[in-house]
Amino acid sequence: MKITHATRLLTTCALGALLAGCTTQTREEQAQMLRDSTRDAARSVTILNGDGSGATTWSQAIQKMASADVVLMGEVHGHELGNAIQQEMYEDILTANPNALLAMEFYERDDQVALDDYLAGITDRPAFEQAADRNEGNNPWAHARMIDASKEAGRPVVAANAPRRYVRLARTDGFERLRELNDNQRALVEIPDQTPQGAYRDRFIKAMGGMASHGGEEMIESFLRSQSTWDATMAQSIVDAFEHGTPVILVVGYFHAQFPFEPGSSELVDQLRKRTDRDLNIVTCITLPATHDEIQEVDRNIADFVVYVGEPGN
Repeated sequence: MKITHATRLLTTCALGALLAGCTTQTREEQAQMLRDSTRDAARSVTILNGDGSGATTWSQAIQKMASADVVLMGEVHGHELGNAIQQEMYEDILTANPNALLAMEFYERDDQVALDDYLAGITDRPAFEQAADRNEGNNPWAHARMIDASKEAGRPVVAANAPRRYVRLARTDGFERLRELNDNQRALVEIPDQTPQGAYRDRFIKAMGGMASHGGEEMIESFLRSQSTWDATMAQSIVDAFEHGTPVILVVGYFHAQFPFEPGSSELVDQLRKRTDRDLNIVTCITLPATHDEIQEVDRNIADFVVYVGEPGN
């Protein structure tokens, strides 16, 4: 059954009214009921084939992802339903293929020890969140659940991204400045050969909007250096994780993962293919902040699978 935005809204409102009258429940119990409701809704969405051939089933999508080398789950940051869809998919992929493992854009390489300590039971969740500087704003419950699912399955989680300070350095001082870092620092960041060209660059400039025309070519280049440093570091983190199993499932902002099929259209995918001699089977699943029953022309071939999840909060 397809869950419309109106249905979700009515369900949430009804549940909220019910919870408001349950004075015996704690706030955490109420929050858990809302999370459970969102997880149920996540499994009822329509999953569309990105090539425009119509809908697929949940089980068919999971089967294709579980047999891949890499799964790129492109998300709308902070979208509760979208996050829940990815979390439910990840748990089902783990069930279908116990060799799967998780990688996350939102954890930087210098968070890896904090993640490893938590997964190994050396620290509890409060200590982990303090060590990794996590809070409700930067660690939504679905992301937290994905890490716990990995812990329960005895699987690693990869802190995939470069520390923000080095990404900022790429923007302000260029790639040459990154090459001057010592070996310990360099282990935390990958340096691209150049900024991306082609369709990816064009979409990035369009996404910058007025900033691009106002700041000129140097501003465009500086922000592209940051973007490509993120892409290169996440790609190498995925390649390095192959030693632990496949598929490696990266949860990442959807801009990084979209249009993966043609060289020059996704810098993340281009970097992945460049950094390994394997013929990679990459599957992409993207959630988008809109409401449609079929693939829109502008979104055709944006990914293997597309789920329209509506605007955040709706």
